[in-house]
Amino acid sequence: MKTKFILFLLLFSTAMFAQEVKRVAILETVDKENKISYANKLILRASLSKAITQTEGYEAYDRTDVDAIMSEQDFQRTGMVSNDQIKRLGEMTGANYILVAEAVQVDNKNMFITAKLLDVETARTIMTDNVMMGTTAEDIQEGCKTLSEKLFSNTPTNKTS
Repeated sequence: MKTKFILFLLLFSTAMFAQEVKRVAILETVDKENKISYANKLILRASLSKAITQTEGYEAYDRTDVDAIMSEQDFQRTGMVSNDQIKRLGEMTGANYILVAEAVQVDNKNMFITAKLLDVETARTIMTDNVMMGTTAEDIQEGCKTLSEKLFSNTPTNKTS
C-alpha cells in the first residue's frame, strides 16, 4: 500500500510539472510621442512582468537590459514588426511569445496602454487588448494586472473547452 501511494505521488507530481510554462519576453514600451517618463515606463514594464509571472502557466522576461534586444528597438518604433524579426527575437530570448506594449499620455493623470502578444513561431498576433490607467505607481500596477488578465485569460493555452 505504501509503495502504491509513493508511486501515485510521483506520477501526480510529474504530471503537475509536465505542464509547459510559456515564456513571454517583454520588450521596451513604445512611446512614439516621447511624453511618458522613464520612471513610468519602468514601472509599466516591471508591473507587466509581475502580472504575467503571477499568471498560471506563464513566465515573464524583461529583456530590455539585453543589448542585443535593445538594438532591435528601432523596428518597434516604426510599428512594423516583420515575421523574421519576431522569430529572431524569439530565438534570442528563448521566448514563446513577445509582448509589445505601446503607451500614450492622454493627460496629466492618465495614459492609454495597448499591447499585443505575438507568437514567435508563427509571428501571428495571438491576442491584443488595451487599458486606460492613471499615472501613479499604484494605478500602473493595477492597470497592468488588468491588462495581463485580459491578454492571458483568452490565450490558446488558457482557453477552456
